[in-house]
Amino acid sequence: MTIPDPVQAAWEDAVAHWDDPAKHTALLGLVAQHNCFAWAAARYKERAGDAIADQQLARVQSSAVAAMFVQSARKKAEPQPYRQTLILLAALLLMLVLGLVFATILHNNAR
Repeated sequence: MTIPDPVQAAWEDAVAHWDDPAKHTALLGLVAQHNCFAWAAARYKERAGDAIADQQLARVQSSAVAAMFVQSARKKAEPQPYRQTLILLAALLLMLVLGLVFATILHNNAR
């Protein structure tokens, strides 16, 4: 997987200014924009034990979960093609069957 240059540059900037929370926030924004959560988590995990790295790893993980929920909600909201047409066809078919049953009953009672 190729990591976009802006994300790599933001990582290098965050490493250079490790104690600056704004640099990590900017990195997280780019990670979310480019969907590079696994890469960012791996970078922070390399520094496990560091308080800042552990905190940022938790932020990356929670952001990745939130992004997955948003993506899942978008997929559920997509309309199904021809759904209304199929419902109309089923309703017409049901009416036809009921009409035939009714006609058969009337025909049998007329005798």
